[in-house]
Amino acid sequence: MQIETQFESALFRSVGGALSFAFNFMHGQYKSSAMATMMGGPKPTGRGLGGLDGAGTSGMIRAEIDALDPRIRGQILVARFAVRAVPCDCRHACCSGLRPNAEWLLAIAEISELVRTEALAGRSVNFQLRHVLVRRYFGVHCSLLDAAAAAGVDRDTASAHASRVIGYLKAQEQRARYDIEGRLKAAGIVE
Repeated sequence: MQIETQFESALFRSVGGALSFAFNFMHGQYKSSAMATMMGGPKPTGRGLGGLDGAGTSGMIRAEIDALDPRIRGQILVARFAVRAVPCDCRHACCSGLRPNAEWLLAIAEISELVRTEALAGRSVNFQLRHVLVRRYFGVHCSLLDAAAAAGVDRDTASAHASRVIGYLKAQEQRARYDIEGRLKAAGIVE
């Protein structure tokens, strides 16, 4: 008996939409009850996918990501599409209501280590600068001058490292997007 993974029609129009859905699907999102629907309650997100359907679709997309090269490609997609912060219910006075997403932080740390061994191989690299450059690439705002000052390195050194890191990550992200697009199209998840 073979399990059918093809959908009658693709659920998502783009790879970005599918990946955003998979990384932003909240556990505990359920379809509205009949009474809530009649009263105009909240609607499920993601092309009508909520509850177990949404969780299953999210899991299928994540399984395709996990099948990619685990050293970097899957981590790049996590860093690009996963949320940086998730809701926090600790109710402490010092809490802003958000806490860092552990999955995103782990992806950044693993990418940062690969950048050290591959993009910046043979160079003396400051950990803090390398980490900031990776975070900057994935959308965390920090000026290059501030990063250089915080790491205690010259701005020219920071600039040279930034260009190598950006070039390396752009190439890896392009490969990751190409690989995941093929897998999601083959599974019938993306048009």
